[in-house]
Amino acid sequence: MSDVRTKKRVKGSTIAIIVLSVMLIASIAVGVTLAYFTANTDVTGNVTLGDPVNINITQGGSTVTSLTFGDNALPGHTYDQVIGVSVPADTSDALLRAKLTISNTDGATVTVEATTVDSWVKGDDDYYYYNGVASAGDAIDFVTAVTIPTTLTNEDANKTFNIDISVEAIQEANNAARSVWTTAPTEWLDTYNPVASEG
Repeated sequence: MSDVRTKKRVKGSTIAIIVLSVMLIASIAVGVTLAYFTANTDVTGNVTLGDPVNINITQGGSTVTSLTFGDNALPGHTYDQVIGVSVPADTSDALLRAKLTISNTDGATVTVEATTVDSWVKGDDDYYYYNGVASAGDAIDFVTAVTIPTTLTNEDANKTFNIDISVEAIQEANNAARSVWTTAPTEWLDTYNPVASEG
């Protein structure tokens, strides 16, 4: 009796193995018949960036890291100072803007009035914008005179004030100024950073 059961089990196992084998062969065949022609490829390339944008501030024609002014100034006093911008070699063409401020030890800030050369125009944002493109090797005069604000009073006497000239440069290419200097005068942008015409 046990032999018959063993034989039936063996037969049942054999049939199950045969069925699984047939299903595996069928699935492999289906996998092959459902495949597509495919291919993959990759390619890389190098982009070499251009020169950076660099500038220096000059006073009296020499590059400086700090400005020198005389002592004992009074409101309305004018310093005849030639302050400018120099553009080192290996610098990409750039556009310039600058701002002058005067601040005291209490942290109060006042906009300084400056006499600039004709090639700079003052915007409504208190920045002066250079009418031109600064290129490597250029030396550009900016300020010819700085006037201590007449809004200062007796309360400001004997305090030390810092006159700060901040000059910014941005690449001339690809509408950089139009994207970043959003407060620049429209006429200046249209002249020196015009929108590229479509066509």
